[in-house]
Amino acid sequence: MAVSIKDLIDRKEQIATRKKRLFDIETSAGMITVKQPTRLLAMEIADMEDGDAYVILECTVEPNLKDKSLQDAYGCLEPTDIANKIFDAGEVNAIARKIMECAGYRKDVTAVVHETVKN
Repeated sequence: MAVSIKDLIDRKEQIATRKKRLFDIETSAGMITVKQPTRLLAMEIADMEDGDAYVILECTVEPNLKDKSLQDAYGCLEPTDIANKIFDAGEVNAIARKIMECAGYRKDVTAVVHETVKN
């Protein structure tokens, strides 16, 4: 049975709260806290050469990877360089993928044939 409009209205705040959740990801550098990417960010990174590093930079809440002193300490020429400087090489893609999964991207959903009842 499909979700009803009333159910969606009743769950509006719950759905909005779910979209603002933060997630902890264990990395080689330690635990990081990330937020879900927005739809706009997901569209932006689709066409980027180094989209994985960009999504990590934009979605990591703690530590603040955009911090100037952190960027300077690691000799970053571009802000996105920080992801490749502090995380293991193969880990950058895995972290970015996990961040995207937190927002439902690449999530498996179930579909079944809708049966129409005949009278």
